[in-house]
Amino acid sequence: MRTLIALAAFATSTALFAGSATEAFAGTAGYRLVPATAFSAANTVVARDVLWKCAGEACVATKATSRPEIVCAAAAREIGKVAAFSANGQDFTPEKLAKCNEKAR
Repeated sequence: MRTLIALAAFATSTALFAGSATEAFAGTAGYRLVPATAFSAANTVVARDVLWKCAGEACVATKATSRPEIVCAAAAREIGKVAAFSANGQDFTPEKLAKCNEKAR
C-alpha cells in the first residue's frame, strides 16, 4: 500500500512539474538576439550578469537585472554586432538596435 501511495505521489509531482515547466518556458520573459555573424558551434557567453546560450543563428537568455538596452549593449560588447534583439517578446526598433551596436566589439 505504501508503495502505491508513493508511486501516486511521484506521478502527481512529475505531472505537475512537467506542466509548470512547459508553461514557464513558453511564457518566460527573456531575451533573444541574432548576432550579425552566426556561431559555428553551440556556445555559452556571459555578458555582465547575463548568461547567453548561443547556437547557430541565435542566442537566448532568460534572466537579467538590467534594462533591455543595457543587456543588449553588454551582449554586443561580448558577442559582436547584433542583427536583431528582442526583450520580453518586443523587438528593438532600428534606432535602439543602432544604439546597442555602438558598443559592439
